[in-house]
Amino acid sequence: MVLPRPRPRPSEPSRLSSSTGVDLQWLDARATGRALGVSEKTLARWRKAGLLQVGIHWRRKFPSANSPVLYQLELCNRTMNEVTARSAAVLET
Repeated sequence: MVLPRPRPRPSEPSRLSSSTGVDLQWLDARATGRALGVSEKTLARWRKAGLLQVGIHWRRKFPSANSPVLYQLELCNRTMNEVTARSAAVLET
């Protein structure tokens, strides 16, 4: 007898594997904002400004304009670190 595969609970993050075999963790806006220490509106502003790119940093949960947005936490964190990083020369002046 084959048992049905358990469905993830809504509070659990969805996981996908990339082509390189790296396990990608996609989180909803609330969990991503909490992890990055920003609001959901800030995430939306970053998307609109082009800092977070569709298909790389974020995607829709379903192919619909009204579908919630999911974020790839590690890539978002890395991008925000790069954007906010300043060289020592700039900080010393």
